[in-house]
Amino acid sequence: MIGLVLGAVGVHLAGEVTRSGSPDVSPPNEAIVQHEFKVNGSAIGAAFGPQNTLAVATASGNITLLNLKNENKRVELGRTGAFPAARAVFNPRGNALAVGSVDGTVRIWENALTSPYEAQVTLPMQEDGKYAGAVIDMAYSPNGKYLVVASSTSLIRIWDVSNPSHPTALASSSQPHLVTRLAFNASGDMLAVGNTDSTVQLWDVKDPRNPRDLYGEIKAPTGVTALAFSSGRKTLAVGSSNGSVQLWDVSHPEEPSKTADARAVGYTNDLAFNGDGYTLAASNTNGTVRLWEDLDSLAEPRVFKRSDQQGELSSVTFGDSRNTLAVTGTDGSVQLWAT
Repeated sequence: MIGLVLGAVGVHLAGEVTRSGSPDVSPPNEAIVQHEFKVNGSAIGAAFGPQNTLAVATASGNITLLNLKNENKRVELGRTGAFPAARAVFNPRGNALAVGSVDGTVRIWENALTSPYEAQVTLPMQEDGKYAGAVIDMAYSPNGKYLVVASSTSLIRIWDVSNPSHPTALASSSQPHLVTRLAFNASGDMLAVGNTDSTVQLWDVKDPRNPRDLYGEIKAPTGVTALAFSSGRKTLAVGSSNGSVQLWDVSHPEEPSKTADARAVGYTNDLAFNGDGYTLAASNTNGTVRLWEDLDSLAEPRVFKRSDQQGELSSVTFGDSRNTLAVTGTDGSVQLWAT
């Protein structure tokens, strides 16, 4: 999983979703922690990058690149210009890091490890230079050619970043509701767009210059807070602010069908499939991670917690190993769990 997911940062900006305090589904097991790191501030997202690197974002707007082989070796990107970062993603090859800011721009580092203080290019959300709102979410296409960016003014913009130093704006679209999450499917021809009105739009992006709404109806219980496509199945996981998780079969995107539904627990901050797409993890504000290995029902997840129970768990992402899960916490902890 290359994208760096920042929990519920986007929807918090809108203030339109609420949290629910449902009881846990089963007694949690204590997580097996392989490695642990600390960052300055509340850790709100992590992404595996090149050369044993893990990029971590904090609520203060800093991006820290951790070396998983040497916890004392790290690179701080710091604030992107005068404004703090709001979102960051590695491209699938890991050779470019895109950082979205609350000033409504995206900066791309082609060599973040060796040149952390100088972004190669800056992408504006609007060509006329007017403020288009903070960057809420970003998603690279699986081939790394395209970058989709959503802002707090409900603007979505698609860029051709096949040459990161010379990106080209392809399309832009204003949405009727605040966009909270973006996710590409494994083939890169479909984009899921989550919204605060509890809906998920499915876009045909075979031609990124002319994205087309497929008008398939996906309705979540409350505002959408997390999205994840499986790689091995045509399945979209949808997380909501009431803590529920749904699985949708999108093999026929004009008529998607819900295949499984997990009960609500806390507030779902993030979702991630492992590499083969047959295991799903969800981080929750109650300090637990739910792990489903039976995607036909979602009835009996394995539930894990940290031994110290310090703060909420904000994000989850799988590494190259299908059994290694990076988990971030609002207490500044970054842990690698064996699942």
